[in-house]
This record gives sequence, structure tokens and C-alpha cells, in this order.
Amino acid sequence: MEVFIELVATYAPYIYAACGLVALYQLYRLWQVRSDRRQAVFSLERERASRDLAGIFTVAMVLLLFMGGTYFSSQVLATAVATETPEGDVATPEELPDDLIVNLIITPTPLPMTPSPTPTATETPIAPTATPDPLNQPTPDPNAPATPTPAPVAAPVAAPANCPDARALISSPGAGASVSGSIALQGTANHESFSYYKINFAPGANAEGGYTYLGGGNSPVFNGTLANVDTSSFANGTWTFELIVVDNTGNYPPPCRVSVNIQN
Repeated sequence: MEVFIELVATYAPYIYAACGLVALYQLYRLWQVRSDRRQAVFSLERERASRDLAGIFTVAMVLLLFMGGTYFSSQVLATAVATETPEGDVATPEELPDDLIVNLIITPTPLPMTPSPTPTATETPIAPTATPDPLNQPTPDPNAPATPTPAPVAAPVAAPANCPDARALISSPGAGASVSGSIALQGTANHESFSYYKINFAPGANAEGGYTYLGGGNSPVFNGTLANVDTSSFANGTWTFELIVVDNTGNYPPPCRVSVNIQN
């Protein structure tokens, strides 16, 4: 039915032209039949002229109905078919608005990898410390100059990590901190639709690429240990650690990155 309506709408001008030609021919016949009827002498000639007039009027009515149907199909039905959206049709990217195309883009997320086993800390025995005997201590000289007490030196405070989103946060160690041995990455890995989190590492300060998977977990972490890192397996220098929190749809907020100096 839709194909027929489209054909009628496409060829409507030609249909109108054909109907106009037929109408002109019928006008010529009407003039000729009325002239013959006025000049007819016998009743048979008048009856034939009457039948011709009736046929001309019948053709005229058929032309009017045909032209009316053509107009209705090309103007009303064709517009309704063009604006109707059939069920099950999928809009192509050319038919979608630009803002909807942007919202449909999904950020690619690498597949979760098996978290590496957490190294177990080994307890080191502490050697006993000898207790000094107060009776064997030398007697202080009251005339000796007092030894100046050195002023306490404030420990350097590391800058916070580069964490644009509070749901992915590395709170310790701070940016630029010097670390060695076994350290714990402290922070928060949380999301409204939490799926898992992972820790990556890359050489250099504020690295933008070249990250390698280090560890992760399938449960949210709130101000706790994200991963334990044995820095003895890293070369001395600046390294960047990255925290990514992935939701159930495979998307993730901006990652948190912190650069530290490893000195073993």
C-alpha cells in the first residue's frame, strides 16, 4: 500500500495532465453532441445524442473522482506515511542528533585481570637492647659548656595525588614521596555501580601511557589498602601508579595517578 501511495505521489502531475486532456476531449464531444441534437430530425438521432450526453457526464464524474483520489493520496496519505515511524526501525547515525551520538559513545575499558597475590610481610626478630647501668655512668662536669640541642627538622610533606574524581582516590603515598621496600597504596575505590578496581604502573612522572597491570579487587575500598607493592622489584627512579574504578557498564571515572620516587 505504501508503495502504491508513493507511486501516485510521484506521478501526480502526469495524472493531472492526462485527466486534463481527457476533460478537453469530453468538452469537444459535448459541444459536438449538443450541436447534433439540435439538428436532429428523427427521434432515434435524439436518443443517441442523449445517450452520448449521459456518457460524457459519466466520464466527467469519473475524472473528478479520479483526480480527487490522486490529490488525497499525494497530499494527505503520502505525508502521513512519510512522518510515521515503523516499529522495529533502527535510526542510522545520520538520522540521530549530534548530542545523542556523543552520549551513546561508550568508553572502552580493558578486561579485568586476575589480581596478583598480596605479598605476606615477614616478621624480623629484634635484637635485645642492653639496659645501661646507672651506677656506672660518668659524673657530669658542672663547668662544662652545655651541648646545644639541634632544632627538630620538619619531615617533608608529600603533595596529594592527581585524583579528579573522589570515587577513585590514592591518599598515600603522596605525589613526589620517596619510598622503598614494601609499601601500601592507601585510598578509596568506590562507585554507585561498582564492578571492580585495578592498579596499574608505568615509568616516569605523570605517565600518560605504557601502563602495566599490578593488582586490584572486586570489592569497594573506603580509606583502606588498595594494594601492597614490593618496590625492590622496581628500578630506582620515578614511577607513576594509577587507580581505575570500573562500573557495571564498563565505564569508569577519570583515573587517579600518583608519581613517587623509588630509592632502594
